[in-house]
Amino acid sequence: MRTSKPRLEQVARAPLFWLAILYVLVGVAYAWVTPVLEKPDEHGHYGYILYLREHHALPPVLPFLERSSAEFKQADQASTRAKLAFEFKQPPLYYIATTLLTSWLPDDPDPDQLLVQNPYVWFSVPTYRNDNRNRFLHPPDMTPLILASRLVSLLFGLGTMIVAYLLAAQLFSKNSLVPIATAAIVGFQPTFLYIATAINNDSATSFLGTLVLAILLYRLRKGDWAYFAVLVGGILGLAASVKVSALVFVPLTGLALLFIHRGLGRAFFRDGIIIVVVTLLVGGWWYARNAWLYADPLALAAHTPGDMETGALLDRLGYDLNSIERTFWANPSPVFVSLIGLDEVLIWWGRISLGLLVIGIALNYQSVRDDLPTWIVLLSWPVTFLLLLVLYWNQQGSWPFGRLIFPAIAPTLLLLVLGWQSALPQRWRRPALMLSAGAVIIVSVLNPFVTLYPLFHPSREWQAEQVQYPVGTVYADAETGNPVARLIGYNLPQPYAAPGSYFPIELCWEPLGQTNMPYAMFIQLLDLSQLDAQKNPTVWGRRETYPGLGNRATDRWALYKPFCDTVFMRVFPETPTPLGAAVEVGFNDLEHNNRLQAVDPEGNSVTLAVVGRVPILSSRDLPTAARPAQYVLDNAIGLNQVQLADAPASSLTLTLTWQSLRSVSYDATMFVHLQGADGNILAQVDRQTLEGRYPTSYWLPGQTITDVVNLLLPPGAPQGPLVLNVGMYTWPSLQRLPIVDTSGVPQRDNVIIIDVPKK
Repeated sequence: MRTSKPRLEQVARAPLFWLAILYVLVGVAYAWVTPVLEKPDEHGHYGYILYLREHHALPPVLPFLERSSAEFKQADQASTRAKLAFEFKQPPLYYIATTLLTSWLPDDPDPDQLLVQNPYVWFSVPTYRNDNRNRFLHPPDMTPLILASRLVSLLFGLGTMIVAYLLAAQLFSKNSLVPIATAAIVGFQPTFLYIATAINNDSATSFLGTLVLAILLYRLRKGDWAYFAVLVGGILGLAASVKVSALVFVPLTGLALLFIHRGLGRAFFRDGIIIVVVTLLVGGWWYARNAWLYADPLALAAHTPGDMETGALLDRLGYDLNSIERTFWANPSPVFVSLIGLDEVLIWWGRISLGLLVIGIALNYQSVRDDLPTWIVLLSWPVTFLLLLVLYWNQQGSWPFGRLIFPAIAPTLLLLVLGWQSALPQRWRRPALMLSAGAVIIVSVLNPFVTLYPLFHPSREWQAEQVQYPVGTVYADAETGNPVARLIGYNLPQPYAAPGSYFPIELCWEPLGQTNMPYAMFIQLLDLSQLDAQKNPTVWGRRETYPGLGNRATDRWALYKPFCDTVFMRVFPETPTPLGAAVEVGFNDLEHNNRLQAVDPEGNSVTLAVVGRVPILSSRDLPTAARPAQYVLDNAIGLNQVQLADAPASSLTLTLTWQSLRSVSYDATMFVHLQGADGNILAQVDRQTLEGRYPTSYWLPGQTITDVVNLLLPPGAPQGPLVLNVGMYTWPSLQRLPIVDTSGVPQRDNVIIIDVPKK
């Protein structure tokens, strides 16, 4: 008892202790922030645990061994249980351990509801990061079983970090910064921490692999010790019971034994036989079961679909290496997303560290040569897994995922730390290691809040702030009349859209009820001036998605908790400009094509739920510096130029160039009246500008609008003198806009008079 207290105080003062505390706290954030089942293949691993909880027996591998890849994909799309059974091909140890440690928790109330797929995840906006990254539709809250299962994985990640410290401590004293820097960089490598907080067997594999390597390196450098071979064989057997790829540890152990025993001597074969026998006794039973039941001990038919086209190795090598680097350091989404600054920091940290390692080996060639067995053993782990990934796994299934190197993450990052230690001058090493490890820790701490939360939770809580354009439309069930949602209003981050672009619009919603199935939200850009034979407007842009981009589906969203959702609409490239597009927003049941009924703020049901408007402009339509106007209407609209074109005697063509001086809320009607000498109107055009395609309420200050008006003259019309009366009025009041000339002189009857020359 006298010695326990000083030892506890010593542990509490150790940097590794506080690093472990920080690791657990940050890991909880990684586990909590990412929605349920969004981490790689998590639904399949979760299904394995559910099967063990329900049946208390191992799941069958047979259905997967008998199906082709195409058949499995079809089943995966049709059957919830097929989705949950995806990882039944894996050895069971991780799942048994997780099931036992979480057995005290209640079952999830409805596992099937967690597997409703988001079909829009594969149709996200190019180059835009935070758009539809949720593969599944999610309940409002994290389930206790999933969170606890993720925390079990976190324990294996913690073990990997601690063993990485012990691994590095064999090369450098604990007073050196190398062991603690290695532990920090291994534990806080953001993608590893992301995987180590997933329902996934990768962190357990990394832990056991790192433990084997640490024991091998200790034996290589410190000499013989009792039960070495039995211990290594036992850990290898456990690793083989966690993941099939852990079998790679066995030949790597054989390579280390060659250096430990300095060749193929008696001691080599003695330890080798003991290790193989113990490995088979501990972990071989599952492989024997597969051989007996399925004639496939490794379950390769389930792991490697044979009908997948991957392309020639040389043709895809550059792409694969780039993808491996990117997914090793960043990119937690199942699809590639654009990099942000934190991702670039990590990628460049890796590149710089690798360059320093090469320089360090060249500068310290003699010391490396003197300790060549240690270097070969360390290098063999990452090199082997990288070669397997490039030459085999990528060719079997096109999986250029950097996380597949994580079984060798500790030696990989230890070597990169050695690059900083060996390539820099003595006086720079300590501060460089501190800054290097500190940078990785800072990025990792920021990652849940800067990367993960915006990626999977792109919507924001509405804070009762004033929206730019209030709406108030309510969407209700068409049969029952029960309200489902109220559109509070919308905000436009950009003043106009462009053809061929994605235009953002932020919609602010208040959930009022839940539907019996998820309804997709759609947004359309309509030209109300162009109707087809069925009186439907022309559609020039559309986007369909789920509210919250998968996080706030209508059958499970939290009621009376308003939120704002930024949605990017695709504007069709062939859209004519300038165009004043009406914005229609609605909800649609994808399975039955039933819409929610839109009800305006006055309580009237509307067929076309137009809630706003957006100008669509090309580069030639953009606002310019204001020009001197010949006439000004309502102190808001300038008439810059009037041109009369030569035309046949039966018609008159007038080109009017308008300019917006300030925004207006009304849609003015333009009138052009051809008047004879007797004052009678011979021809007239009364319409909104550009045939109604671009009303004045859409005009942006500084924008120039050119409109061409054709007047058909009646037969026998006099040749002159004729005048044109031009102006604007509002509907339905017919009140003309006041007009002044350049000198500010009001025009009589608010009309611009233009003389028509004789033909």
